[in-house]
Amino acid sequence: MTKQAATPEEQTKRELGGRLWLAYYNQILYERGVITERERNKMALKINRWRGPSM
Repeated sequence: MTKQAATPEEQTKRELGGRLWLAYYNQILYERGVITERERNKMALKINRWRGPSM
């Protein structure tokens, strides 16, 4: 079996979904006191630049 390449639209949706989940967990970690505000902000910048793995 071979995998079909994702269309650009599907890839964009996957990347957006990945960033949304990362941003959500980043905020939860901050709210629970696991990370500092500075760490949350640094991670938010990285999340916004992140591109998911190509499939």
